Amino acid sequence: MSGMIPETLVAEVFARTDILDVISEYVRLEKKGRHHLGLCPFHQEKTPSFTVTPERQMFYCFGCGVGGNVFKFLMLKENLTFPESVRFLAKRAGVHIPEVTSPRDEKLERFFQVNEWARDYFRQQLESREQGAPARDYLARRGITPEIRDEFQLGFAPPRWDALVNYLTRKGCRAEDLVVLGLVNRGERGTYYDRFRNRIIFPVWNASGRVIGFGGRVLDDSQPKYLNSPETPVFHKGQVLYALHLARQAIRNEGCVVIVEGYLDAITAHQYGIRNTVASLGTSLTQDQGRLLMRYTMDALIAYDADAAGVAATIRSLDLLQELGCRVRVVSVPEGQDPDGFLREAGVTGWRQLVAGATPLLEYKLARIAARTGTATAAERLAALREVIPNLHALSSEVEREEGFQIAARTLGVTWETIRGEYRRFTSHTKGNWAKTDKIAKKLHNIVTKPSQAREKAETGILRIVLHNPSLLETVKQELGDAFFKNGRHQRIFETYLRYYNQPGFAPALLANYLEETEQEIFNALMGRELDAKDQQSELKAYIEAIKRLNIREKRRELLDDLAAAERAGDRERVNRLMQEIQEVSKTP
Repeated sequence: MSGMIPETLVAEVFARTDILDVISEYVRLEKKGRHHLGLCPFHQEKTPSFTVTPERQMFYCFGCGVGGNVFKFLMLKENLTFPESVRFLAKRAGVHIPEVTSPRDEKLERFFQVNEWARDYFRQQLESREQGAPARDYLARRGITPEIRDEFQLGFAPPRWDALVNYLTRKGCRAEDLVVLGLVNRGERGTYYDRFRNRIIFPVWNASGRVIGFGGRVLDDSQPKYLNSPETPVFHKGQVLYALHLARQAIRNEGCVVIVEGYLDAITAHQYGIRNTVASLGTSLTQDQGRLLMRYTMDALIAYDADAAGVAATIRSLDLLQELGCRVRVVSVPEGQDPDGFLREAGVTGWRQLVAGATPLLEYKLARIAARTGTATAAERLAALREVIPNLHALSSEVEREEGFQIAARTLGVTWETIRGEYRRFTSHTKGNWAKTDKIAKKLHNIVTKPSQAREKAETGILRIVLHNPSLLETVKQELGDAFFKNGRHQRIFETYLRYYNQPGFAPALLANYLEETEQEIFNALMGRELDAKDQQSELKAYIEAIKRLNIREKRRELLDDLAAAERAGDRERVNRLMQEIQEVSKTP
């Protein structure tokens, strides 16, 4: 993750930097015991929940869950990449970091540079007196001001076949690279021609603000209306959100994100002050886009078009975001309009009223089902209920679920008990589709119903203790080995810890540098909270014993499963052998 910066230099920069000094330049902090407390710079709050712990060289916000080391703070606050934040602090600390890059990094950097040259060219064409006049007139008719078109770096591709390819090759770009980046197409006779012609150009950026691709819109009724960059080494459509780098601070400040469908929807929203708006660059969200949003907020408002495709995309996106753990609502744009048109017609006041009436996922979905298939008959009501039960199951608390039961009962005109009964049937099916009616399967079901929560608690407890107290790490390895976690993210954090904790200059806070984003979030949460137990060794021993007991249960479960299969197959020899193994395992304390 260091981008070819040697790990020893990263550790040296870290050792020479005091996180308290750095963060104090951005946040007013007040000492409270071992910690320093202040208002979080990443979301709006009136009561301080942002803590800096110099002892660990880490920060953590108990309000929004953002945390990490000093490198992470600068990445979030100054919109830097990890290598950029290391170099920034290196200059401050007087550590020299040589400019060394790998061939892959050099190639990607060249691609970014080519995209930026293309962006600059399109912008020049838009601002040219005669060439860009039709495009500027079009944007003016759409209500886009010169200031907002500059902020979004809008451009224009002239109606020529070789304008961009000639411009970029004169700057030393290889035509083959332009094809890879989707800026140029190759003809049958080996000639090259521009992909974007006579179109408004919308640069697309990654979360760090680097240009990774482009979208182009026609000025007339030509087809296709929108043309986008293909998949390239730097542009993966399902992994980016348009305007996120401009919106992320507002998302934190507002505590939620507004997701629209198209470029102009997002641009107009920003122009009208709805700065927490991003576009999904397609008809529905992907899991990667959903996880990207979760770095900034767990509350999402979806405002897609009201046509059939938009409604279908909305439902798919709602389900996906809820599965990821987000709280989602739908902004119902009037039929025949999109957010862009509605904002220009109704203004900010109208938009705020629309948002205030945003519909929670369950109500929206039930209304759409009723409109699509009707709920007049018992069969239709049952079909509608079964379609939304997975959404009821995905709700994060019993209070929300009980409210969901009431909403479903009221909307469908059935009793609360009916909803509850169908829900129980669903959960019974999903928990144990494998459950059989024979004795062994019933015993197996009883064995595995409860241990998952106990194991998660024990694994989390062990990981948290060793992260706070590395001296206990060897005890865990001796008792359980180094690959006992069932939670994959916990295992990767543990493995990374084992890999680095003995290196010179290593501090637990540095561990986050080597973890993926979701693993960082778990690590930060574990490090951000104090240990409650005074006797960590006793608590660790209890967790280790719990894992051992659960391992025995797991082994017994596997043997019972094998025994059931052997009995169905009539393999008496295998049945006898498995019965003996089960007895041996059952004797283990």
